[in-house]
Amino acid sequence: MNNNYIEEELQKLEENHLIRDERIFESPQLPKSIIDSKEYLLFSSSNYLSLGENKEILESVKDKIESMGLGSGGSRLTTGSHKVHKDLERSLAEFIGYENSLVYSSGFMANLGFLTAICNDETIVFSDEKNHASIIDGIRLSKSKVEVYKHLDFRDLEEKLKKYPNKNKVLVSDGVFSMDGDILPLDEFCRLGEKYNALTYVDDAHGFGVLGENGKGITEIYNTYPDVMLVTFSKALGASGAALLTSNLMRNYLYNTSREFIFSTSISPIDTLIISESLNYIQSNKKNINKLKDNVSYLKKKLEENNFDIGGNSHIIPIKVGNEKRAQEIFKKLMDSGIFLSIIRFPAVPKNEAILRVTPMANHSKEDLDFLLKKLKEFVK
Repeated sequence: MNNNYIEEELQKLEENHLIRDERIFESPQLPKSIIDSKEYLLFSSSNYLSLGENKEILESVKDKIESMGLGSGGSRLTTGSHKVHKDLERSLAEFIGYENSLVYSSGFMANLGFLTAICNDETIVFSDEKNHASIIDGIRLSKSKVEVYKHLDFRDLEEKLKKYPNKNKVLVSDGVFSMDGDILPLDEFCRLGEKYNALTYVDDAHGFGVLGENGKGITEIYNTYPDVMLVTFSKALGASGAALLTSNLMRNYLYNTSREFIFSTSISPIDTLIISESLNYIQSNKKNINKLKDNVSYLKKKLEENNFDIGGNSHIIPIKVGNEKRAQEIFKKLMDSGIFLSIIRFPAVPKNEAILRVTPMANHSKEDLDFLLKKLKEFVK
């Protein structure tokens, strides 16, 4: 194979300040983490509730792990269903308020698995312009027609819905938008779905475990339930995997038709046990949820007092910095100061609209937050 094309494309990425470097963690994702053999204050992790290193959960898992086996042994339709999978699906559905749920290996696979099973060339999918890449890819693979509506603009969405009175329609949106930190107005979203006889689907990957008094996610804020909702375990629960929350009927359909579910080895019983123990923890202990909310409120207030251009209304805090070159320069200065956070560049955001994506965790101290603020004032202002 001629590698000239690959080399040229990498050179273009380098010239446009879009090359990504791999960072190697040598510790759990703690407020102070070891990355590439150096300690950093970490503000880029989705381990929002600091459960990825929670000792109570780890001890609980250790007591039960010997009876699990190391792997699942196959897909769920062959030999890969363990009692812990079913227990998790039942308890998850009961906690959030659905009839049933179906566990997938990841949020990406769950989005693809739902959209390709439900949508086809006779379906119109209405998708927010800032939806996650896995939603976009799922729509493409489904070969359905897509109407992209302006970000959280329900007037635009309704005008597009009116064009297809007799078509199969699916409304798709993130619950918490991972780059902007915006929260979907779920009640209005579902109202439009009901008015225009469209199935409603919400990816609440970043909301589950965090939003609401009990961490149930976006449904708890609005007391409203889309037809199908995705939650992930790789963020607030500090584990891996995902699930679709829905009706018994829809679960049965997906179980028998979703290729990403049918042809994937199921997540291991050990991983499933970790998820279940994390879920049990947040149901019985609100301490970490409240600590995270307190940290987010504290940091946002400080940033606003210092006139930072921030967005979002959730625990994801985007700080606008402009072009990719400047974003890289700020990132390097923060790294040199012992702070690791995410710079988000094209194609995750539009060109020349790079952001610093700040995600506090429950176990950050006020001193950690103050140090971050001090360095942001030095390098961003």
